[in-house]
Amino acid sequence: MRSRSVEAMNGAGVAVEDLDPLLRAVLTPVPARTAPVVDALGATLAEPLVTAAHLPAVDTAAMDGFAVNGAGPRWSLRLGNQVAGRSAGSTLSDGEAIRISTGAPVPGGTTAVLRREYVHIERAGRCWSLRALPDAPRRNDLRARGEYWSAGVELAPAGARVDAALMSVALSAEAPVVAVRGPLRADVLLTGDEIRAAGALGPGQVRDALGAVLPHYLRGCDIECRRIWPMPDDRELLRSWFALDTDAELVVSVGGTGRGSADRLRAVLGELGARILIDGVRARPGGSQIVAELPDGRTLLALPGNPLAAVITLLVTGRALAGVRTGRRPDPPLWGRIADAAAPAHGPTRIVPARQLDGGVWRTHGATRTPHLADLLGAQALAVLPAGTGRGALVEIVPIPR
Repeated sequence: MRSRSVEAMNGAGVAVEDLDPLLRAVLTPVPARTAPVVDALGATLAEPLVTAAHLPAVDTAAMDGFAVNGAGPRWSLRLGNQVAGRSAGSTLSDGEAIRISTGAPVPGGTTAVLRREYVHIERAGRCWSLRALPDAPRRNDLRARGEYWSAGVELAPAGARVDAALMSVALSAEAPVVAVRGPLRADVLLTGDEIRAAGALGPGQVRDALGAVLPHYLRGCDIECRRIWPMPDDRELLRSWFALDTDAELVVSVGGTGRGSADRLRAVLGELGARILIDGVRARPGGSQIVAELPDGRTLLALPGNPLAAVITLLVTGRALAGVRTGRRPDPPLWGRIADAAAPAHGPTRIVPARQLDGGVWRTHGATRTPHLADLLGAQALAVLPAGTGRGALVEIVPIPR
Protein backbone atom coordinates (compact mmCIF):
# COMPACT_ATOMS: atom_id res chain seq x y z
CA MET A 1 0.00 0.00 0.00
CA ARG A 2 2.76 2.42 0.98
CA SER A 3 4.95 1.72 -2.06
CA ARG A 4 2.01 2.00 -4.46
CA SER A 5 1.13 5.41 -2.96
CA VAL A 6 4.68 6.68 -3.50
CA GLU A 7 4.69 5.48 -7.09
CA ALA A 8 1.38 7.22 -7.69
CA MET A 9 2.88 10.50 -6.51
CA ASN A 10 5.88 10.43 -8.79
CA GLY A 11 6.05 10.83 -12.53
CA ALA A 12 3.30 13.05 -13.94
CA GLY A 13 2.68 14.81 -10.65
CA VAL A 14 -0.05 14.68 -8.04
CA ALA A 15 -3.56 16.05 -8.45
CA VAL A 16 -4.24 18.87 -5.99
CA GLU A 17 -7.17 17.03 -4.44
CA ASP A 18 -4.93 14.01 -3.74
CA LEU A 19 -2.26 15.89 -1.79
CA ASP A 20 -3.66 15.39 1.70
CA PRO A 21 -4.66 11.70 1.43
CA LEU A 22 -1.39 10.77 -0.25
CA LEU A 23 0.71 12.55 2.38
CA ARG A 24 -1.27 10.76 5.09
CA ALA A 25 -0.48 7.45 3.40
CA VAL A 26 3.31 7.89 3.57
CA LEU A 27 4.09 10.18 6.53
CA THR A 28 3.65 9.69 10.25
CA PRO A 29 3.05 12.36 12.93
CA VAL A 30 5.94 13.75 14.94
CA PRO A 31 6.21 12.62 18.60
CA ALA A 32 3.79 14.18 21.09
CA ARG A 33 4.91 16.48 23.91
CA THR A 34 3.27 18.12 26.89
CA ALA A 35 3.12 21.89 27.06
CA PRO A 36 1.25 24.69 28.81
CA VAL A 37 -1.77 25.37 26.67
CA VAL A 38 -0.92 29.08 26.63
CA ASP A 39 2.31 28.19 24.79
CA ALA A 40 0.70 25.76 22.33
CA LEU A 41 -1.11 28.07 19.91
CA GLY A 42 -1.12 26.46 16.47
CA ALA A 43 -0.26 22.99 17.78
CA THR A 44 -2.48 19.92 17.40
CA LEU A 45 -3.96 18.01 20.33
CA ALA A 46 -2.32 14.59 20.66
CA GLU A 47 -4.90 13.55 23.26
CA PRO A 48 -8.48 14.71 23.84
CA LEU A 49 -9.02 17.83 25.94
CA VAL A 50 -10.84 16.55 29.06
CA THR A 51 -12.24 18.70 31.85
CA ALA A 52 -10.52 18.38 35.22
CA ALA A 53 -13.22 20.13 37.28
CA HIS A 54 -16.88 21.11 37.29
CA LEU A 55 -17.84 24.48 35.80
CA PRO A 56 -19.01 26.29 37.76
CA ALA A 57 -17.32 24.64 40.71
CA VAL A 58 -20.18 25.65 43.04
CA ASP A 59 -23.71 27.02 42.65
CA THR A 60 -23.42 30.69 41.61
CA ALA A 61 -25.56 33.63 40.59
CA ALA A 62 -25.98 34.05 36.82
CA MET A 63 -27.12 37.67 37.19
CA ASP A 64 -26.97 40.54 39.66
CA GLY A 65 -29.94 40.32 41.99
CA PHE A 66 -30.95 38.51 45.19
CA ALA A 67 -30.45 35.00 46.50
CA VAL A 68 -33.66 33.84 48.20
CA ASN A 69 -34.81 30.88 50.27
CA GLY A 70 -38.43 29.90 49.82
CA ALA A 71 -41.24 30.42 47.34
CA GLY A 72 -42.04 34.00 48.33
CA PRO A 73 -43.40 36.27 46.98
CA ARG A 74 -41.95 38.17 49.97
CA TRP A 75 -38.66 37.66 51.81
CA SER A 76 -36.89 39.34 54.69
CA LEU A 77 -33.81 41.09 53.29
CA ARG A 78 -30.58 40.54 55.18
CA LEU A 79 -27.84 43.13 55.16
CA GLY A 80 -24.77 42.38 53.08
CA ASN A 81 -23.81 41.54 49.52
CA GLN A 82 -22.45 38.27 48.17
CA VAL A 83 -19.72 39.01 45.62
CA ALA A 84 -17.70 36.87 43.22
CA GLY A 85 -14.42 35.46 44.48
CA ARG A 86 -15.47 35.24 48.12
CA SER A 87 -16.97 32.62 50.38
CA ALA A 88 -20.74 32.17 50.26
CA GLY A 89 -21.12 33.13 53.93
CA SER A 90 -23.86 32.00 56.28
CA THR A 91 -26.88 29.93 55.28
CA LEU A 92 -30.19 31.59 54.40
CA SER A 93 -33.16 30.61 56.51
CA ASP A 94 -36.59 30.02 55.01
CA GLY A 95 -38.07 33.36 53.92
CA GLU A 96 -34.71 35.20 53.83
CA ALA A 97 -32.93 36.96 50.94
CA ILE A 98 -29.57 38.67 50.41
CA ARG A 99 -28.13 40.81 47.64
CA ILE A 100 -25.79 38.90 45.29
CA SER A 101 -23.52 39.78 42.36
CA THR A 102 -23.01 37.91 39.10
CA GLY A 103 -20.69 34.95 39.58
CA ALA A 104 -20.87 34.98 43.37
CA PRO A 105 -21.32 31.66 45.20
CA VAL A 106 -24.84 31.43 46.60
CA PRO A 107 -25.34 30.96 50.37
CA GLY A 108 -26.50 27.63 51.67
CA GLY A 109 -30.27 27.29 51.62
CA THR A 110 -30.65 29.33 48.41
CA THR A 111 -33.56 28.09 46.31
CA ALA A 112 -33.43 30.76 43.59
CA VAL A 113 -31.66 33.89 42.36
CA LEU A 114 -33.98 36.71 41.30
CA ARG A 115 -32.84 39.51 39.00
CA ARG A 116 -32.81 43.02 40.41
CA GLU A 117 -35.36 44.25 37.86
CA TYR A 118 -37.87 41.56 38.86
CA VAL A 119 -38.21 42.58 42.52
CA HIS A 120 -39.13 45.57 44.67
CA ILE A 121 -37.38 46.50 47.95
CA GLU A 122 -39.59 47.82 50.74
CA ARG A 123 -38.83 49.23 54.19
CA ALA A 124 -40.95 48.71 57.29
CA GLY A 125 -39.42 50.53 60.23
CA ARG A 126 -35.84 49.35 60.61
CA CYS A 127 -36.35 46.23 58.52
CA TRP A 128 -36.15 45.71 54.80
CA SER A 129 -38.05 43.21 52.73
CA LEU A 130 -38.00 41.96 49.16
CA ARG A 131 -41.12 41.43 47.10
CA ALA A 132 -41.38 39.80 43.67
CA LEU A 133 -43.13 42.04 41.16
CA PRO A 134 -46.52 40.57 40.23
CA ASP A 135 -45.85 40.70 36.48
CA ALA A 136 -42.24 39.41 36.69
CA PRO A 137 -41.47 36.18 34.81
CA ARG A 138 -40.97 33.06 36.91
CA ARG A 139 -37.24 32.72 36.28
CA ASN A 140 -34.44 31.31 38.39
CA ASP A 141 -31.01 32.80 37.61
CA LEU A 142 -29.13 30.33 39.80
CA ARG A 143 -26.31 28.65 37.86
CA ALA A 144 -25.95 25.13 39.27
CA ARG A 145 -22.59 23.47 39.93
CA GLY A 146 -21.46 21.67 36.78
CA GLU A 147 -24.12 23.38 34.62
CA TYR A 148 -21.63 23.89 31.77
CA TRP A 149 -19.69 20.67 32.25
CA SER A 150 -18.69 18.13 34.86
CA ALA A 151 -15.20 16.78 35.50
CA GLY A 152 -14.12 14.13 32.99
CA VAL A 153 -16.01 15.48 29.97
CA GLU A 154 -14.26 15.53 26.57
CA LEU A 155 -14.44 19.04 25.09
CA ALA A 156 -12.17 18.62 22.06
CA PRO A 157 -10.89 15.47 20.34
CA ALA A 158 -7.33 14.46 19.58
CA GLY A 159 -6.41 16.03 16.25
CA ALA A 160 -8.05 19.39 17.01
CA ARG A 161 -6.05 22.56 16.41
CA VAL A 162 -5.11 24.58 19.49
CA ASP A 163 -6.57 27.98 18.68
CA ALA A 164 -7.46 30.88 20.96
CA ALA A 165 -10.88 29.43 21.77
CA LEU A 166 -9.49 26.01 22.69
CA MET A 167 -6.80 27.66 24.79
CA SER A 168 -9.43 29.59 26.75
CA VAL A 169 -11.65 26.54 27.18
CA ALA A 170 -8.73 24.47 28.49
CA LEU A 171 -8.03 27.10 31.12
CA SER A 172 -11.72 27.20 32.11
CA ALA A 173 -11.66 23.41 32.36
CA GLU A 174 -8.66 23.44 34.75
CA ALA A 175 -6.57 21.67 32.08
CA PRO A 176 -3.65 24.11 31.71
CA VAL A 177 -1.22 21.47 30.38
CA VAL A 178 -2.03 19.55 27.20
CA ALA A 179 -0.45 16.83 25.05
CA VAL A 180 0.25 18.26 21.59
CA ARG A 181 2.20 17.84 18.39
CA GLY A 182 3.74 20.87 16.75
CA PRO A 183 3.79 23.58 15.70
CA LEU A 184 6.40 22.15 13.35
CA ARG A 185 9.81 23.75 13.53
CA ALA A 186 11.32 24.58 10.16
CA ASP A 187 14.72 25.59 8.85
CA VAL A 188 14.25 27.71 5.73
CA LEU A 189 16.69 27.84 2.82
CA LEU A 190 16.60 30.49 0.08
CA THR A 191 18.70 29.47 -2.90
CA GLY A 192 19.77 31.41 -5.96
CA ASP A 193 22.84 33.28 -7.17
CA GLU A 194 20.60 36.07 -8.42
CA ILE A 195 18.87 36.83 -5.09
CA ARG A 196 20.09 39.93 -3.25
CA ALA A 197 18.67 41.08 0.08
CA ALA A 198 20.40 44.48 0.40
CA GLY A 199 22.53 46.85 -1.61
CA ALA A 200 22.42 47.83 -5.24
CA LEU A 201 21.35 45.18 -7.73
CA GLY A 202 23.93 43.93 -10.17
CA PRO A 203 23.22 42.71 -13.71
CA GLY A 204 20.71 39.86 -13.61
CA GLN A 205 20.10 40.16 -9.87
CA VAL A 206 16.66 40.49 -8.26
CA ARG A 207 15.59 41.70 -4.84
CA ASP A 208 14.80 39.15 -2.16
CA ALA A 209 11.09 39.92 -1.81
CA LEU A 210 10.26 36.61 -0.14
CA GLY A 211 12.60 36.06 2.81
CA ALA A 212 11.06 38.81 4.94
CA VAL A 213 7.49 37.53 4.50
CA LEU A 214 7.98 33.76 4.55
CA PRO A 215 7.83 33.56 8.39
CA HIS A 216 4.39 35.20 8.27
CA TYR A 217 3.03 32.71 5.75
CA LEU A 218 4.67 29.83 7.61
CA ARG A 219 2.92 30.91 10.81
CA GLY A 220 -0.34 30.90 8.86
CA CYS A 221 0.32 27.20 8.20
CA ASP A 222 1.22 26.58 11.88
CA ILE A 223 4.91 26.22 11.06
CA GLU A 224 7.53 27.94 13.18
CA CYS A 225 10.42 29.45 11.23
CA ARG A 226 13.64 28.79 13.15
CA ARG A 227 16.04 30.52 10.79
CA ILE A 228 16.32 31.63 7.16
CA TRP A 229 19.53 30.72 5.35
CA PRO A 230 20.39 32.43 2.02
CA MET A 231 22.60 30.29 -0.20
CA PRO A 232 24.02 30.49 -3.73
CA ASP A 233 23.42 27.70 -6.24
CA ASP A 234 26.29 25.52 -5.06
CA ARG A 235 25.94 21.75 -4.90
CA GLU A 236 28.51 21.17 -2.17
CA LEU A 237 27.15 23.96 0.02
CA LEU A 238 23.65 22.57 -0.39
CA ARG A 239 24.75 19.08 0.57
CA SER A 240 26.64 20.42 3.61
CA TRP A 241 23.63 22.45 4.71
CA PHE A 242 21.43 19.35 4.85
CA ALA A 243 24.00 17.77 7.18
CA LEU A 244 23.83 20.57 9.79
CA ASP A 245 22.70 19.58 13.28
CA THR A 246 19.17 20.86 13.98
CA ASP A 247 16.11 20.18 16.10
CA ALA A 248 13.73 21.12 13.27
CA GLU A 249 11.24 18.56 11.96
CA LEU A 250 10.80 20.33 8.64
CA VAL A 251 13.01 21.83 5.95
CA VAL A 252 11.50 24.44 3.66
CA SER A 253 13.65 25.35 0.67
CA VAL A 254 12.94 27.89 -2.05
CA GLY A 255 14.27 27.43 -5.57
CA GLY A 256 16.05 24.61 -7.34
CA THR A 257 12.88 22.59 -7.99
CA GLY A 258 13.01 22.91 -11.77
CA ARG A 259 15.08 20.82 -14.11
CA GLY A 260 17.39 23.55 -15.42
CA SER A 261 21.19 23.56 -15.42
CA ALA A 262 21.32 25.48 -12.10
CA ASP A 263 18.75 23.30 -10.32
CA ARG A 264 20.75 20.86 -8.22
CA LEU A 265 18.28 19.89 -5.54
CA ARG A 266 17.20 16.54 -6.99
CA ALA A 267 20.81 15.45 -7.48
CA VAL A 268 21.70 16.34 -3.89
CA LEU A 269 18.64 14.53 -2.55
CA GLY A 270 19.70 11.45 -4.49
CA GLU A 271 23.22 11.62 -3.02
CA LEU A 272 21.78 11.94 0.49
CA GLY A 273 19.51 8.93 0.06
CA ALA A 274 16.35 11.01 0.52
CA ARG A 275 13.02 9.46 -0.38
CA ILE A 276 11.14 11.69 -2.79
CA LEU A 277 7.43 11.47 -2.04
CA ILE A 278 6.03 14.11 -4.37
CA ASP A 279 7.80 15.31 -7.48
CA GLY A 280 5.49 17.85 -9.02
CA VAL A 281 1.80 18.73 -8.67
CA ARG A 282 -0.65 19.17 -11.50
CA ALA A 283 -1.25 22.83 -10.71
CA ARG A 284 -0.29 26.29 -11.93
CA PRO A 285 1.45 28.13 -10.44
CA GLY A 286 3.41 25.89 -8.11
CA GLY A 287 3.58 22.76 -10.20
CA SER A 288 7.33 22.41 -9.71
CA GLN A 289 7.52 21.37 -6.06
CA ILE A 290 9.05 18.51 -4.13
CA VAL A 291 8.18 16.75 -0.89
CA ALA A 292 10.83 14.35 0.38
CA GLU A 293 11.69 12.39 3.50
CA LEU A 294 15.31 12.93 4.55
CA PRO A 295 17.36 10.09 6.07
CA ASP A 296 17.32 11.76 9.51
CA GLY A 297 13.50 11.81 9.58
CA ARG A 298 12.96 15.43 8.62
CA THR A 299 10.48 16.28 5.88
CA LEU A 300 11.53 18.54 3.03
CA LEU A 301 9.08 20.89 1.34
CA ALA A 302 10.82 22.42 -1.68
CA LEU A 303 8.99 25.45 -3.06
CA PRO A 304 9.36 26.95 -6.53
CA GLY A 305 11.66 29.97 -6.73
CA ASN A 306 9.11 32.51 -7.98
CA PRO A 307 7.58 34.36 -4.98
CA LEU A 308 3.90 33.91 -5.82
CA ALA A 309 4.35 30.26 -6.78
CA ALA A 310 6.26 29.70 -3.53
CA VAL A 311 3.55 31.26 -1.36
CA ILE A 312 0.74 29.41 -3.13
CA THR A 313 2.59 26.11 -2.77
CA LEU A 314 3.20 26.79 0.92
CA LEU A 315 -0.44 27.63 1.61
CA VAL A 316 -1.69 24.48 -0.15
CA THR A 317 0.95 21.76 0.21
CA GLY A 318 2.64 23.25 3.28
CA ARG A 319 -0.65 23.49 5.15
CA ALA A 320 -1.50 19.88 4.29
CA LEU A 321 1.98 18.73 5.29
CA ALA A 322 1.80 20.49 8.67
CA GLY A 323 -1.57 18.87 9.33
CA VAL A 324 -0.33 15.38 8.49
CA ARG A 325 2.87 15.62 10.53
CA THR A 326 1.01 16.90 13.61
CA GLY A 327 -1.83 14.38 13.34
CA ARG A 328 -4.48 17.03 12.72
CA ARG A 329 -7.97 16.06 11.71
CA PRO A 330 -8.56 17.52 8.23
CA ASP A 331 -11.07 20.35 8.16
CA PRO A 332 -13.82 20.22 5.55
CA PRO A 333 -12.93 22.54 2.68
CA LEU A 334 -14.39 26.02 2.38
CA TRP A 335 -16.38 26.68 -0.76
CA GLY A 336 -17.21 29.80 -2.71
CA ARG A 337 -18.88 30.69 -5.97
CA ILE A 338 -16.73 32.28 -8.67
CA ALA A 339 -18.19 35.28 -10.47
CA ASP A 340 -15.90 35.14 -13.51
CA ALA A 341 -15.08 32.43 -16.02
CA ALA A 342 -11.77 31.12 -14.85
CA ALA A 343 -10.03 28.01 -16.18
CA PRO A 344 -9.39 26.51 -19.63
CA ALA A 345 -11.21 23.31 -20.51
CA HIS A 346 -8.01 21.26 -20.31
CA GLY A 347 -4.76 21.41 -18.39
CA PRO A 348 -3.64 21.59 -14.76
CA THR A 349 -5.63 23.03 -11.89
CA ARG A 350 -5.15 26.77 -11.52
CA ILE A 351 -4.72 28.24 -8.03
CA VAL A 352 -5.22 31.99 -8.12
CA PRO A 353 -5.73 34.88 -5.68
CA ALA A 354 -9.34 35.96 -5.21
CA ARG A 355 -11.38 38.50 -3.29
CA GLN A 356 -14.97 38.40 -2.16
CA LEU A 357 -17.48 40.79 -3.69
CA ASP A 358 -20.68 42.20 -2.24
CA GLY A 359 -23.21 39.38 -2.15
CA GLY A 360 -20.64 36.72 -1.25
CA VAL A 361 -19.34 35.68 -4.67
CA TRP A 362 -15.63 35.66 -5.43
CA ARG A 363 -13.66 37.27 -8.24
CA THR A 364 -10.24 35.97 -9.23
CA HIS A 365 -7.26 38.02 -10.36
CA GLY A 366 -7.21 36.25 -13.70
CA ALA A 367 -3.75 35.60 -15.11
CA THR A 368 -1.19 35.41 -12.31
CA ARG A 369 2.24 37.04 -12.28
CA THR A 370 4.64 34.90 -10.27
CA PRO A 371 7.85 37.04 -9.93
CA HIS A 372 6.27 39.16 -7.17
CA LEU A 373 3.31 39.21 -4.75
CA ALA A 374 1.38 42.10 -6.30
CA ASP A 375 -1.53 39.78 -7.09
CA LEU A 376 -1.98 39.17 -3.36
CA LEU A 377 -2.70 42.85 -2.72
CA GLY A 378 -6.35 42.99 -1.69
CA ALA A 379 -6.75 39.22 -2.04
CA GLN A 380 -8.43 37.33 0.81
CA ALA A 381 -8.05 33.77 -0.39
CA LEU A 382 -6.83 31.43 -3.10
CA ALA A 383 -9.40 29.91 -5.45
CA VAL A 384 -8.68 26.35 -6.59
CA LEU A 385 -9.91 26.08 -10.18
CA PRO A 386 -9.90 22.65 -11.83
CA ALA A 387 -9.84 22.52 -15.62
CA GLY A 388 -13.14 23.65 -17.09
CA THR A 389 -14.18 25.83 -14.16
CA GLY A 390 -16.54 28.50 -15.50
CA ARG A 391 -18.57 31.43 -14.35
CA GLY A 392 -20.70 30.68 -11.31
CA ALA A 393 -18.87 27.46 -10.40
CA LEU A 394 -18.52 26.40 -6.77
CA VAL A 395 -14.81 25.98 -5.96
CA GLU A 396 -12.57 25.42 -2.97
CA ILE A 397 -11.40 28.58 -1.20
CA VAL A 398 -8.10 28.61 0.74
CA PRO A 399 -7.76 31.57 3.17
CA ILE A 400 -4.63 33.70 2.92
CA PRO A 401 -3.01 34.73 6.23
CA ARG A 402 -3.37 38.50 6.52
